[in-house]
Amino acid sequence: MATFVLVHGSWGGGWVWGRLRPVLESAGHRVLTPTLTGLAERRQLSSPDIGLSVHAREIAELLEFERVEDAILVGHSYGGMVVTGAAALAPERVGQVVYADAFAPVTGESAFTMLPWLEPAFAESPGPAEWEVAPLDPGLLGADDDGVAWLSGRLTPMPRFTHEEPLGPGSEDVLADRTVTYIYCADQALFTDIAASAEKRGFGVVALSEVTHVGLLTNPHVLERELLKLV
Repeated sequence: MATFVLVHGSWGGGWVWGRLRPVLESAGHRVLTPTLTGLAERRQLSSPDIGLSVHAREIAELLEFERVEDAILVGHSYGGMVVTGAAALAPERVGQVVYADAFAPVTGESAFTMLPWLEPAFAESPGPAEWEVAPLDPGLLGADDDGVAWLSGRLTPMPRFTHEEPLGPGSEDVLADRTVTYIYCADQALFTDIAASAEKRGFGVVALSEVTHVGLLTNPHVLERELLKLV
């Protein structure tokens, strides 16, 4: 039995794994789907200083308090930033890291520096507070009509600092000693450059066709298939 820790991306929450979690559990695995501070049911905790380091620390603490050993950390989109930081903070509890069409940063990089178009896009999507960003249209991220209906009613604004704050030190050494897999949606090409960088870093790279960034969540059997290959 493996323990998967699934970390959601921007504007989401643990609920985004509602279609994937049961299929992994039915295969006999333990699955944790935390919601990051400031989002979804934890949106009342949102504040200007909630950033990447806060989210990375809370995933590391989750591993500790849940007594997780040999975790398979899976980060989707912004969740890739978080699992990278968490691996550096709790290396003894991490067995593998999986990036699911996600940011795969090195020390000093932020989401904004990795995808420069994001910062102006965020500026055009102000949230209810000046330091928040409202959700982008999931249709722009590849959601079909079913996906838009499923996602749009529950996506919540998030602190801008999550994407501004750079990754702290330590993750490169941790990842060098572990199995790291980068899964990306080749047809949509949101993360093509990051996937190419991941390949140069020696990560195992899986290019998926006919699935979109959001489709990894709404059509879970594609990601299920790739994750089960790792156990």
